Amino acid sequence: MERGNTIRVAVGLAALLAGFAAGGCSQRTIESATTDAQRNVETVQREAKPALKKLDLGGRVTAAIRANKQLPGSIRVDADTDGVKLRGEVKTAAQKELAETIARQTLGEGPKVQNDLKVTGE
Repeated sequence: MERGNTIRVAVGLAALLAGFAAGGCSQRTIESATTDAQRNVETVQREAKPALKKLDLGGRVTAAIRANKQLPGSIRVDADTDGVKLRGEVKTAAQKELAETIARQTLGEGPKVQNDLKVTGE
């Protein structure tokens, strides 16, 4: 979670706890609420991270491919946490190669690029 979001969660939690204390809640209730809130933050961090990575990888590659006027807008980018898959149809082998090159350059070292583009004619 980004530092700003973590700070907002902590401030919100502190405000919630202060409200409990002012309302006459027991220490046990406050501790239980604190534990529940921390567990919720950890769950969001654990589950959101892969989804955000997929969005980041897919979004960057899609934008880079769409920005290239030599490639058709019909190329689809399917993203996963470990890379992307290019799907759809292109007219030439050169377009297929260009799309893969753009994806690899955009992602850099690490993430995989699987090129499943079909060439429909030269």
